[in-house]
Amino acid sequence: SDLVSLAVDTVRSEMVLRKILPEHVTNRLKQGQQLIVDKHSDVTVLFSDIVGYTEMTAKSPPKRVIRMLNQLFSAFDTLCDKHQVIKVETIGDAYMVVSGHDGAEDAAHRMLNMAADMIAACRTVERPDRNKSGDDQGPSHVQIRIGVHSGPVFAGVVGVKVPRYTFIGDTVNTASRVESNGFCMAVTMSKQTYAKLGEYQERGG
Repeated sequence: SDLVSLAVDTVRSEMVLRKILPEHVTNRLKQGQQLIVDKHSDVTVLFSDIVGYTEMTAKSPPKRVIRMLNQLFSAFDTLCDKHQVIKVETIGDAYMVVSGHDGAEDAAHRMLNMAADMIAACRTVERPDRNKSGDDQGPSHVQIRIGVHSGPVFAGVVGVKVPRYTFIGDTVNTASRVESNGFCMAVTMSKQTYAKLGEYQERGG
């Protein structure tokens, strides 16, 4: 009975790890590697946030805000699987994704497809401050802005209770700045990401 319980707990733990960490990282942890630090020479980083989030949440019931975030981020999580990119983290209304950590040559192209689908998904998520009567001004759905940048990063597993494969470096900071200076319901990319798209198309992608 104890052995069965231990086996079940082990399977559950592995399933949880595979949901929050890339498979190659999970495999290394299972092999007993204590410290994981990787250098990726070329990844594409995406940041998104919700336009007008602070004002929106200030006048919305918390339950509706949580429902909105859950609906939006659940849709984004599904898109991560579709486009084979990894979700790094969410902080408040911010959502961070990385592609190219696996060496894929179409990382930038994959991420732009992800971004387009994220914008489409927003149109199905209702704003939490929307008046039931429908006489509000402006769009009824949530709006986001997206920024994308490509370059080198370092990555590693941080934390014990809920470990994360975290990315650090100037590429991450730049992607965040690109997003901050972006436009509503639009994808803003750096010249580095734009160049990556051109290189992929030249190769016949």
